[in-house]
Amino acid sequence: MKLKSHGMILNLFLALGLVFSFSIDASGTHGDGSAITADQVDPTVKADVEAFVTHIVDYYNGIRNQFDPVADRAELIRELTIFARDIKREGDYGHGDFYAIGITDNNVITNHARYPELIGYKVNLDAGTTLANTFKALLNGSTIGDTNCENYGQNRVACAAKVESDFTVDVTNIAGLHHEVDDTALVPPDCTGLTLGTTAQDVFDDPSDANLEAYVKDVIRAVQEDVGNITVDEIGKRSDVDLNNPTSLAVLAEPAKAKELNSKVTTRIQERLFCFGSGDFNHENIYVFVMGADLENSTVLVNGNNFDLNGGNLELEDEELDHSDKTIAALFNRELAGGTSAYANYRWDDPTTDADNIENWFEMNSVPGTSPKRSYIEVADLNGEVANAVAEATSPPLPVELVKSSLSAVTGGPQLFIFGSGTYGTPDMIDDMDDIVDEAADADSGGGCAIAGTSNTSQDTLLNLFLIASVLFSVVFLRRHA
Repeated sequence: MKLKSHGMILNLFLALGLVFSFSIDASGTHGDGSAITADQVDPTVKADVEAFVTHIVDYYNGIRNQFDPVADRAELIRELTIFARDIKREGDYGHGDFYAIGITDNNVITNHARYPELIGYKVNLDAGTTLANTFKALLNGSTIGDTNCENYGQNRVACAAKVESDFTVDVTNIAGLHHEVDDTALVPPDCTGLTLGTTAQDVFDDPSDANLEAYVKDVIRAVQEDVGNITVDEIGKRSDVDLNNPTSLAVLAEPAKAKELNSKVTTRIQERLFCFGSGDFNHENIYVFVMGADLENSTVLVNGNNFDLNGGNLELEDEELDHSDKTIAALFNRELAGGTSAYANYRWDDPTTDADNIENWFEMNSVPGTSPKRSYIEVADLNGEVANAVAEATSPPLPVELVKSSLSAVTGGPQLFIFGSGTYGTPDMIDDMDDIVDEAADADSGGGCAIAGTSNTSQDTLLNLFLIASVLFSVVFLRRHA
């Protein structure tokens, strides 16, 4: 059996079905050693701050210029992932209260080396605070290829430089803008309506298989319904479509109009993805993860706790697994053999304790922790409720299949992803690990079930706003520790 995801809406997660190995060394140049580093910057001196933000841009462009964004997409994403890790770490790119911030053209913070908990927040440029006014001046004067600097409180200088993205909306890098975490200009992501029947806290309080499975299924339902509702709302705003005249949906078959709608929908969903790290979705060591449905490439799209995995793959080895292929990706593939949902036991990092941490796991290609974990994983279609939502909004209601046909240029058909979560148990859970070492998994040919995604089918589309959310700037979903 092969499950395939086709197409283009919500391409939000697509394009990350890619293989790029975990390695800490980026091939992008950091310069010849003569560039200014964070500890050398005097934040009151414009020339220092301007030179520093130029250093960041040069590093980014040095990577970007090495790769074709289509032919070398995997390599480019890998290098940009490492770039994001570098920018976040104390050292050459951050020192004390001098650090970098990334913000999109939609005013959404995608990178914040000082306060990662602010990633996903939107800056209200009209809030009237010093921070809002400084952001506004920096962004209004920022263009690709130029640096814009502004003086603000305490005689400090902040400089901004916009970079061009090959994948989604452009982002402005800002250096030198130090502020408090609770400034009123910072608006949390809107998570209205994203509620679950069985929450992460419910699973934490009672870590039974029944609760775990109900939680994952509720996450899938909430996300599918959200995608459907956002799509209906964006269609309702259009002057060329009247939901009281369902035949007008036909205009969305035009490629340009389909792309326009797709862009508006995905932009809004980008901001909703930040909700995965809080509220009903995240409690203590219970969080959701989402993977591309191509386990051969095993791309992690969302990890609600650990930003180091977003945009990476699960070619991470657990030496305790009783199988010749000890990677988590292979384990998931074995457990999903013959079906679209499964349980898998393996070792992982429990975010509520440091005692299980594996040092240098990223470099070692190892799982990040030693705590026994039992995960429930399920393959689901991100577009599963779009046609139903639009059909219910039309008057008179259209048949669902007709809506699917009308929106095919927008949705691109099913978009399959693996949703999952896990509970942490006792060491004797290890004894049951990798219990499906079965004929289907061991056979090199015939009989097995692989989940495959067509990761290269949308090279010319949105490709991909999630790169901003989880790869380009390594989104932290209220991450507890690195």
